Amino acid sequence: MKKAVAVLILGLIAPLLASAQDVASLEQMRQAAQKGSADAQLEMGILYEFGYNMPKNDVNALAWYQLAAEQGNPLAVKRRDTLKARMKPDEIEAAQKLSQELAAQKPQAVATPPAAEPTPVPAPTEPVPASPAPAPEAPLAGPPNADKPSSAP
Repeated sequence: MKKAVAVLILGLIAPLLASAQDVASLEQMRQAAQKGSADAQLEMGILYEFGYNMPKNDVNALAWYQLAAEQGNPLAVKRRDTLKARMKPDEIEAAQKLSQELAAQKPQAVATPPAAEPTPVPAPTEPVPASPAPAPEAPLAGPPNADKPSSAP
């Protein structure tokens, strides 16, 4: 009985957890697309065109496909052309305007400051004396009584 209740509870909670994960991954995808990732832009177009995890919207789909196609993504070019063939001229115009707006929102690359160079150490004005040579090591002693004749009979 306890097992059945646990399975029932998990069955009810699992879709909620998956939905939360979908929202997070969708937001990461959107951010990557806005930063200029052609693959993410293609994915956003697919999500809008087919209505996965968001409302179906051909204007948004075409805008994202356009951005990815401008970067040379061959699948985005194909999806763009297929979608344009079934859209009205005013929808295409709206998508082109949206595409330009999305491109304008792209965050500019932040120039990273050059790494600080280490301060050069000035050369010594006086010669540095060489460190003294190590003392020669004494020869290692062999096993005890190794060189003495055995006193055993």
